[in-house]
Amino acid sequence: MGYLFLVFVFSCLSITSADLYHGPETADSHKVDKDDFVGRHHGESLSKFITRVVDPKKDYLLICGKTIDKVAELMRSKLVPHKVAATIKGGSLGKGTAVKQMADADLLFPLGEILKTLQSALDRSGHKVTSIKKTPFTIQFLISIDGVLQDVDLLPIVDLGIQHPTKENLKTIYTEMKKNENLRDYYMKCLSFLQVNFVKQQPPKVKSVIRLLKYWIKTKQHKLKSYGAELLVIKAYEDLGSPSSIREEDLAINVFGKLTDLRSLKVSWNKYFDPKNFNVPSAPYILDPACPYHNLIRQKSGGIDDKYVYLERDAKKILNVLKDQDYRSKRGEL
Repeated sequence: MGYLFLVFVFSCLSITSADLYHGPETADSHKVDKDDFVGRHHGESLSKFITRVVDPKKDYLLICGKTIDKVAELMRSKLVPHKVAATIKGGSLGKGTAVKQMADADLLFPLGEILKTLQSALDRSGHKVTSIKKTPFTIQFLISIDGVLQDVDLLPIVDLGIQHPTKENLKTIYTEMKKNENLRDYYMKCLSFLQVNFVKQQPPKVKSVIRLLKYWIKTKQHKLKSYGAELLVIKAYEDLGSPSSIREEDLAINVFGKLTDLRSLKVSWNKYFDPKNFNVPSAPYILDPACPYHNLIRQKSGGIDDKYVYLERDAKKILNVLKDQDYRSKRGEL
């Protein structure tokens, strides 16, 4: 019998934009440009703002990590009569791109037959587990660890047995995806470890701007997917030449510049496959480097989805703020 991966996706609940920033009030705290990042103090550098507001605190990461450990421990216990061969932490926690109180993570376990066994294990776990919902491929539930409620999705997927992925040894998988449309989503889940590794290897400053963009998307209530935001920042960094040293301001300006013109946005890589060998969509697209059929920008016939019109509008506003503040900072006015 082949192994399965069990994927866990979880995030802290009941978080609003008001919960996402903290810090002492000062006289300048109220001098806020309405187009600036929510919670940013007047004259505050982007680096200090990211550290104070956007970056997750250690105690929060410890809470999320404890939930990961508890769920992993449960899946490895005698309540689940299958040997777990490995544990892989993914999601924003695994990639190192978690935003304060907005973290998500994936845990992947090689296992045998799953769903009924997992539900039985949850029922007998001793943890407070509620809102259990089953779909044909997943179990979704809420679990309370030390009083913190976490939302968890369990998704069994096939172990492809690829330890060192290359274009050559992934070619068969992409050929199967090309031939069988019904298997594409499922194969994409199997390749999630490629997504994690692609983001995880990025430099700290790139991850800082990823968190900043995610924070902006959340507080402005835009719909760009978290993974799409990660890929957009990585591409913006590469377009600047992937410098070993970079200011958050320079990278953020390039990122938001891309968001001001979505109709011409084209983001793709050829690390694991050549996009030209597949039906690359018309712009805009942010193509998953692990899956040629996964576009992170939703489209509609004749152009971009209406919701992105507002994203473009707000991106132009924050871009003007960033450019103005950067100009004044270099002149010593801030």
